[in-house]
Amino acid sequence: MTSPAIGEAVGRHFDGEAARFDAIYRTDKGLMQRCIDALFRGVIKQRFDLVLDWCAEVTDRRILDAGCGSGRYCVELAHRGAQVTGIDLAEAMVAMSRQAALQAGVDERCHFAVADVFTWRAPHHFDITLGIGFFDYIADPARMLVRLREVTAGRGMFSFPIRWRVRTPTRWLRLRLRGCPVYFYDRSQVEQLLEDAGWEDVQITQLSRDYLVNAGSGRPSTHNESQPLERE
Repeated sequence: MTSPAIGEAVGRHFDGEAARFDAIYRTDKGLMQRCIDALFRGVIKQRFDLVLDWCAEVTDRRILDAGCGSGRYCVELAHRGAQVTGIDLAEAMVAMSRQAALQAGVDERCHFAVADVFTWRAPHHFDITLGIGFFDYIADPARMLVRLREVTAGRGMFSFPIRWRVRTPTRWLRLRLRGCPVYFYDRSQVEQLLEDAGWEDVQITQLSRDYLVNAGSGRPSTHNESQPLERE
């Protein structure tokens, strides 16, 4: 389980960073900001597009976004016909997600909650579970991967920040100074974590700063079925 202290630290950080974080996805920015985003944050858009490609046809699919942030994935997937659940530790992020879904006219296909994945009571299995920009802040990724597999019947898509990158030390220091923990990974560690947690058919794509994972839970999709959640 995520310790209360770590969970509160991550939640506080993103409560304060919600607007700045969401601005990464916005297109109504000046030339200078667009250039900065392309140089330093291009991976955010790259992984967004790749995950949506992996999700493919999502009409009536049940999708969980763990660490949903400002709801960009949730809103886009709901717009494409999915039934989406987004949970996050930061109240400001969840509030922003709800507002975004309302403005996009997809609020009836979205459900958001302020919750810790470990203690949250999932209503059913999900066809697709996302954890994008999520494992950066998880102190116990092994248990989290097990937990996410428990609630997934279908595919899981996750990102893990790469350990040995030029900007890793500055990101670590910046977040630590703000009281927010951050964790980095090498490829062999990611592979072992996924194997130990029981994920199958694992595909890992290396982006500029992230390993992006597409893996199977080993359970058939619940699409068009009413399958209750069964604890392992």
